[in-house]
Amino acid sequence: MTDTNVMTDHFIQFAHSTGGNKVVQSFLRLIWLLCVWVLWTERNNRVFNNSISHMPRLLDKVKYLSLGWMKARNATFVFGTDRWWSSPLHCLGIG
Repeated sequence: MTDTNVMTDHFIQFAHSTGGNKVVQSFLRLIWLLCVWVLWTERNNRVFNNSISHMPRLLDKVKYLSLGWMKARNATFVFGTDRWWSSPLHCLGIG
């Protein structure tokens, strides 16, 4: 049994939530890590810079960074922002 209050358990549960293949699990791990990174940087901005971003902006950061990571990892990744943001699983050929 996993405890979603424990970070490693939450990571494993999230990555395996679809029960899908390795491509899907890898994509979900990417999204999870990006969410943690965006939340961490937002926390630092709030604490140290007294700056607050609202949730839609944070979601946009996750989408933008995930597209950048996908393009960096796969030079032939041809999808742009609009297509990626509307249907990332379809862009990966898994949805």
